[in-house]
Amino acid sequence: MKLINLVRVALDSLVKLRSEFVIQYYYSWIDKKDNYLNIQMELCFDNLTNVLKNMKSLVKEMNITQFYIFYHIFRELTECVQYLHQKNIIHRDLKPDNVLISMDGEIKLCDFGLAKEVRNCDLFLMSKPIHTADVGDLSYQAPEVNSDPTDYDHKIDIYSLSLIVAQIFGFDTNDIKNEVNTGPEN
Repeated sequence: MKLINLVRVALDSLVKLRSEFVIQYYYSWIDKKDNYLNIQMELCFDNLTNVLKNMKSLVKEMNITQFYIFYHIFRELTECVQYLHQKNIIHRDLKPDNVLISMDGEIKLCDFGLAKEVRNCDLFLMSKPIHTADVGDLSYQAPEVNSDPTDYDHKIDIYSLSLIVAQIFGFDTNDIKNEVNTGPEN
């Protein structure tokens, strides 16, 4: 039953979020023969995980061309997250695997199974209702997701975004994680 709810949430989000920033959902159906759910979506070239791995294997040190490509990815990714937050949606599972590259080279977010709509929230404060703990990939999960009570807000997506951006530009993500856990050095 939990899996059915995750699929429903993901499909509901995709239907609501018709945008250049989100993978396009076209149609879904259940194959009566095999009892499988089929979802037809926009065809994408690859995900950010594979693109980063391939680019870094080709060029060991970032050159100016690679920097501008990564900057373009970073800019589009921040626009995607901003769009979600303006629609009062917290993705809660941002990671390079969920960032797709469309056939025309644009960035698209996918996998809205853990996304949550936060109704009646202030765009600047993004009200803090109680949420589920332990959501998303632990490697990109903000520390407050496991807090008690689980009163995190849209900033968990910003934290995940900062880790992705650090990875894009070749920084050590542990520096960010350590800074959050220990605080700034004096």
